[in-house]
Amino acid sequence: MIMCNHAHPFGSICLVNLNTNVEFRSNRNQNLFKICSRVKRTTKMEEAKDLKPESFRIYPRPELQVSDEEVKKVSEILSNSMFLTMASACKTKAKKNEILMQEFLYFLRQKQLLRRYFGGSAAEGTELSTSDTDKMIVGPYIHVCFNPKDGENVTGHTFLVDTRDSSQGYGKLVLLTSDSSILTIFDKNGCPMKDMIEENEEGEKLLPSEKVVEFWRKFLEKRQTATGPPKTHQHGPCATAVTKDPSGYIKKEVGGVLEQDFAHGLPFCRMPFEGEEWLRERENFIWPSMNTLERIKMLDCHVVAVGDKTSQHSSIEWRISYLLWERELVWSFNDVQLHCFVLLKSLLKKFIHPIVPEELSSYHMKTVVFWEFENTTESFWRRENLITLLRKCLLRLQKSIKYLDLKHFIDRSRNLFLGRMVDPGIKDELIEIIEDIIQNILVKSMQCIDDIDLATTWQNSHGNVEEFLQKCRNDHKRNITTDVEESRHSVELYYNGQASWLINVDNVLANPGMLNKYQKAFEDKTRTKEFDEDFLQSVAMYVNMRSALIQVKEMLQLKNDAVTDEHFKKLVITMNENSDIDAISGKLYVVTALLVFDKRDEASSRIKGIFSSSESCTKYVYTGLCSTCKTIEVARQTMVQVKGFPKTENLLVAHDMIFAKEDISLLPAALKFECLVDRAFLVHPAVYALYLRVLCSKLDEKMKNIDHLKRAVIECEGTNHNYRHFNILGYCYYEVRYFDLAYECYSASISQTAQDGRPNAAILMLLTLLFTVRENIM
Repeated sequence: MIMCNHAHPFGSICLVNLNTNVEFRSNRNQNLFKICSRVKRTTKMEEAKDLKPESFRIYPRPELQVSDEEVKKVSEILSNSMFLTMASACKTKAKKNEILMQEFLYFLRQKQLLRRYFGGSAAEGTELSTSDTDKMIVGPYIHVCFNPKDGENVTGHTFLVDTRDSSQGYGKLVLLTSDSSILTIFDKNGCPMKDMIEENEEGEKLLPSEKVVEFWRKFLEKRQTATGPPKTHQHGPCATAVTKDPSGYIKKEVGGVLEQDFAHGLPFCRMPFEGEEWLRERENFIWPSMNTLERIKMLDCHVVAVGDKTSQHSSIEWRISYLLWERELVWSFNDVQLHCFVLLKSLLKKFIHPIVPEELSSYHMKTVVFWEFENTTESFWRRENLITLLRKCLLRLQKSIKYLDLKHFIDRSRNLFLGRMVDPGIKDELIEIIEDIIQNILVKSMQCIDDIDLATTWQNSHGNVEEFLQKCRNDHKRNITTDVEESRHSVELYYNGQASWLINVDNVLANPGMLNKYQKAFEDKTRTKEFDEDFLQSVAMYVNMRSALIQVKEMLQLKNDAVTDEHFKKLVITMNENSDIDAISGKLYVVTALLVFDKRDEASSRIKGIFSSSESCTKYVYTGLCSTCKTIEVARQTMVQVKGFPKTENLLVAHDMIFAKEDISLLPAALKFECLVDRAFLVHPAVYALYLRVLCSKLDEKMKNIDHLKRAVIECEGTNHNYRHFNILGYCYYEVRYFDLAYECYSASISQTAQDGRPNAAILMLLTLLFTVRENIM
């Protein structure tokens, strides 16, 4: 076997052919069996048998090396690929808007008493396919403090954080003041506050963390979801609810397992000393910026219901949490910082957890990158340096494991590795696994990229960087070898549009009273200053549009035609003023209202306006879930979907249409069937626009427009929502009495939902078709 004996300035980056049979070095081979056997000892047998052989493959270090300049070129490819598929500052900024808006609207729905904060990767915009959703519930009238004076003027119940006999970052909650006349979240859900309190041998009244987690577990058990009550269990400070995603909106997979962690947080009356100290010290560092620090100063700190597992008093201890601070730090990352963080998490999931599943977490990866970012100059965080930066993070992690010392980034007296890796053999294994990743960092990193198979391209290039770059140019449709800045505007629009659209998906189910609350809240600029103006405007416009559509439905029940017509004209003006939700869907909601009031000529005119007659092509960034194409092109009265992001200037976005079952009186015939089987549903804007054009067209144009609709339905193939488009197409064929084609569409639709058992209106449509055919025969 060829071994590398000469030093390399980058640290022995190796070229590895994945299909080459290699001989293990004897000591690594022995360690490998040691690792496998320990997995079987420390985890259940059924977990061990699922481990993939690729996770254990350890590669030798051949003589051939990659130069520093070549590493920079490969780094740019990795970074560009991640920008387009996994993580970017565009995505994180949009996610921040979405999360803050979700939290704001939840607070309004809870009568401004209960708060729900999102944490973890799903809130940060750094999620992997296996990531779950973390939520922290913070109720009113319960606060904590370190100094009794800080809680003197606090309403409700106040607890002193007693850190005696606890590890750094943990403490027991001792009751200071209590007002039994003020009801807490526990009182309001069948568990009086007095029953949550326990008295210890010293006569102190404590709030045990274990009782609080159990309260939330039982609370979640009683909740009903679209797939029934969730299964629950405890996960650290959280009560975890396990359900299924029935429509694939969240997990992008119908029936995908959806885990939501609910932690109970109690806010501090005043910032903990460690937090104050950390903020003072930040003035000497470039990162985070002063703007980020100013925002952090305005955010609460909390204790969450989990004790130190090494403590004898774990069941009554709470942990100090800086969730909101850390979330703000991740939201401040640039592209390359995000790429480094997401790669670290992916390496952990793919190559470390299959062998040693319990000792390291994503939170440890986050802490490592925080420390590395603080100690690296801002100018170094460029795409060409991604691999170098990733390697630095891995070396820091490796050193932290060696000395069992990883300091919390904010509370710097707290060691996150306390009580971990107590078996020296496990520590040695982790060091070896990380060393293997470092020595094979290029190919390991490539295996972590979603949707772009760089690892196979590297393998087919036989480790020749120039050949690899050429194959990247030729074999991958996305422009991963060119400057991605030309795509930034499109990517930014996509994520911003998707963020506002996801808020709208929730708001489609809001009742008129709640919509009115939202409208008033949006008008208060002091409460909405944290949102980007364009994002806020899009969400507010949809709320106004939704409110107007509800009024249109109510008007359908009125008998006074004169009054109705005058009121309807005013509503159309309101809808016109709010139709710039996006480039297409807002206008289509107006056309829907016009058709239901039989304003066919005006509806037809507006439809023609949406389908541009110009020879030049207008391109829109598509943000929804009903197609894998990210571009909609409109020209010469046609609407076509195209893969990838558009790269022209002055782009607008196009959202999916969102309807609720209560809209049945408002919608055209094909969608009335959908209202009978779904609480809410989506339709691609191109499909809906073409369907409305079919409804508005004269008999001699109908079949030509149905053909255009058929093309749009076919272009939407490959998603979880296209069955509904086949239903719409089938109904159009049914209305022009092409019963055989209608039957084919309904059959195609049913085939898409037969395995996952989703309710499908095609069954009702098919029965209608069969009844009509029977009537014609008779």
